[in-house]
Amino acid sequence: MRWPVLLALFTLATACMAQDLTILTYNIRYDNPGDSLDRWDFRKDALAEEVLKHKPQVIGLQEALAHQLSYLNGQWPGYERFGVGRDDGAAKGEFSPVYYDTTAFALLSGRTLWLSETPARPSKGWDAACERIATLVTLRDKRTGDSLLVVNTHWDHIGVEARIHSAELLLSELHPALRNGDHMILMGDFNATANDSATLYLAEHLLDACPKEHDGEGTFNGFELEPKAPKRIDYVWLSPRNWSVLGYAVPEPIVMGRQVSDHYPVVVRMRAKR
Repeated sequence: MRWPVLLALFTLATACMAQDLTILTYNIRYDNPGDSLDRWDFRKDALAEEVLKHKPQVIGLQEALAHQLSYLNGQWPGYERFGVGRDDGAAKGEFSPVYYDTTAFALLSGRTLWLSETPARPSKGWDAACERIATLVTLRDKRTGDSLLVVNTHWDHIGVEARIHSAELLLSELHPALRNGDHMILMGDFNATANDSATLYLAEHLLDACPKEHDGEGTFNGFELEPKAPKRIDYVWLSPRNWSVLGYAVPEPIVMGRQVSDHYPVVVRMRAKR
């Protein structure tokens, strides 16, 4: 009887020491009627299927409008989401929501941070062209009882100063978790290449989940089938002491001979250290 008991204890200890997790971040492109053959109605089914194909436990979306999220809610049974529209803190404007697999996680808390001098209320910051937000959720891992801080954001595409201050603001918010050694994930569309000063600032404090050999892979395609100079502007950042990256991919889904979005998804598979 001793060996089955020892085997069970070993299996339990191994499960507690390391948990595998798949994260997906995706700028889905807002529903713009001017997108012609690339507009939402022509690509929404393929986009929903592409996300499910990777079986992520946590999903971060950018540029999602309320009706797009309503559609995806119906396509992704078993997932719940948290997030608000950036224009009014309710349903107006683009969302940067976090979806989570309810078989793996439960929501403990969630809030929205406006990337501005007044982060607690809808506002535009510094030299940004529009309101920008970060969605922060704390999830409870149903397998271990551990908590996980997930942050999903979309930085400004124009404001250089806004991106730098956004990095500073987010790291200030994340400092307690990093100091305490908590498991944390920051993901999204940062509208910044790896050499941008704001990105370099994040890299001083966080682990870029992208391996060096994939650093040149672009994530923005602009709906071009063969992007001439694709840029890596979508990232998954990790608390440095907590994770081992097991896999990194930038899929390039196509529907009816066209891009599924003007960005590619970024999929990261990783293992939690304890």
